[in-house]
Amino acid sequence: MSSSTETPFWLRSNQYGIVPNRSSVLTLRAGIYSDYDSSRHSVGRWKEAKYDFGYGINVVANANQNQLPYDRSVLLPEAYVKVRRGIWELYVGRRREKFGLADSTLSTGSYAWSGNAMPVPKIQLSIPVFTPIGFTKGWLAVQGSFAHGYLDASGFVSNTMLHQKSLYFRFGREKDVVRLYGGFNHQVVWGGHTDKLQGTGLVPDDGRLPASLRDYYYVVVGDRFSRTDSSAYTNFEITNRVGNHLGSIDLGAEFDLVRHTLYIYRQNIYEDGSLFYLINIADGLNGVRLRRNDPNAIVRDILFEFLNTTSQGGPEFIIDDPKKRGKDDYFNHQQYREGWAYRQHTIGTPFIPPALGPQDQYPTGTFTANNRVYVFHTGLAGSLPTRWQAFSGPLAYQVKLSYSHNLGTYNVPFASPRNQFSAYVNVMAPLNVLGGIVLTASIAADAGSLYQNGVGSFISIRKNWINSFNK
Repeated sequence: MSSSTETPFWLRSNQYGIVPNRSSVLTLRAGIYSDYDSSRHSVGRWKEAKYDFGYGINVVANANQNQLPYDRSVLLPEAYVKVRRGIWELYVGRRREKFGLADSTLSTGSYAWSGNAMPVPKIQLSIPVFTPIGFTKGWLAVQGSFAHGYLDASGFVSNTMLHQKSLYFRFGREKDVVRLYGGFNHQVVWGGHTDKLQGTGLVPDDGRLPASLRDYYYVVVGDRFSRTDSSAYTNFEITNRVGNHLGSIDLGAEFDLVRHTLYIYRQNIYEDGSLFYLINIADGLNGVRLRRNDPNAIVRDILFEFLNTTSQGGPEFIIDDPKKRGKDDYFNHQQYREGWAYRQHTIGTPFIPPALGPQDQYPTGTFTANNRVYVFHTGLAGSLPTRWQAFSGPLAYQVKLSYSHNLGTYNVPFASPRNQFSAYVNVMAPLNVLGGIVLTASIAADAGSLYQNGVGSFISIRKNWINSFNK
């Protein structure tokens, strides 16, 4: 529930699209999962002949009287089957995931794929965890994925597809004092059909965007120079790329300080080539996390992040001038007008939100009216000891505090910057009731000129039934 009609920012953001934007709501969530048999596999083995299988399904039912058109009463955020052999995993369906070298719990979320939207249905082959390469004696480890997904069947462009891949390396063994990380993730929305851009020169006369096997090659490699056939491609695709490309190039370093572990990371943003010329190098997600090597510490994690998306290579876009290939217009696209979103939820950082409404006077066809932002963010997490017999363990808590300075877009800047503060506190208590349940209580607040001012709360009771047996 909330004191305003909007659910506060940190109660709905990075929740995989299952929390409605309008309050209040009663939600029922039920799931069943079968994971791999840990006795048959060792994480990071290159040589392992046995197959193993797993699955998961999760259903969310929301009762909300003030639903927006894209909010649905019954959701299926997870439904997948997976198979593993050795270091390789293949899964089909939709599953909760995050990509990028960022903190997984207290962060604002990775720039390109944060867990803010409903998971996209796809088929994915991956090395899901950092796995040492044998001949390097553990000094070099690899993690990566390659996926093909399916987006909306309807919308501004219907039957669009997703190409996604990632590749990350770790330099240094797990026991080493210093471990370095580096890699990238790459996402492309491509294919599909639309009748809404005919006559603009942005799509062929039949409204079908490129979707052949040759186009898939252009999508995978990000090719920009091979298309010269004006009968098969529009001038937009000849001078740009096939599909809407975006992602981040990430760097990280981890330091073992004996009692603590220090993790530093940086995500560099790319969309249309500005990063290649380093003209948008000021943009990106920067993070520092200090973790106490004690899972029951009162303060276990302290996180600081700074997100900047205001540069975008500058206010000018001149395709023939590398120094002025700016105005990247993050998460917006001229062909795929629904932007970098799934079911009208931002797939990437929640601080680049869907358009706020007519009051912003955003141009027709843009997904977001606010992609030039500064964000300062702090997170805390730890455990609080308790001696009450009603509790079966310590209380776990999280705190998130975010301040954003919002400028709108280069095309339509806000008349004056909009400042926003969002706060969140969550406590989880394991109780000796009904064979063990978890009581969760959260409170969040918004204050500023971007969202409605208000305070909201979330209270839940969760029961897990765990059936352990030998496969």
